[in-house]
Amino acid sequence: MSVIIFIYRFAFKINNKNTMAEEERFREIYALIWKASEPDILFKQDEFESRIPRLMVWLKELYSKGKLAACGGGGFADHAGGLTLVNAENIEEAIELSKGSPMNEIGETEIMVCDVFYADLVELKQANKLK
Repeated sequence: MSVIIFIYRFAFKINNKNTMAEEERFREIYALIWKASEPDILFKQDEFESRIPRLMVWLKELYSKGKLAACGGGGFADHAGGLTLVNAENIEEAIELSKGSPMNEIGETEIMVCDVFYADLVELKQANKLK
């Protein structure tokens, strides 16, 4: 379907020159938020599941390149969905990385840019699936 870019930034303090010193800049992380095109009542689970092998190939590729920060499934009130957090140099790279997801064939991906000032994500129970 498509990739939509939605830029959202957390507020941060800037100095008097309206710029931030390099050491004060927050790390950017890109949230790739996938939402199925069809609501749950019309969602074709078999179409979703048939894409899982290609999804895992894509996630493994991101992981091997050091681009995958986190990933998981979930959903919206009435749509299937998923979240992939990527480390990218800029929004252009995040867009390119997002295009690799086979889930875009049955939904759309929105990209949210977040300035992260703290993160403690240590969840490795499923890490062997990415190797």
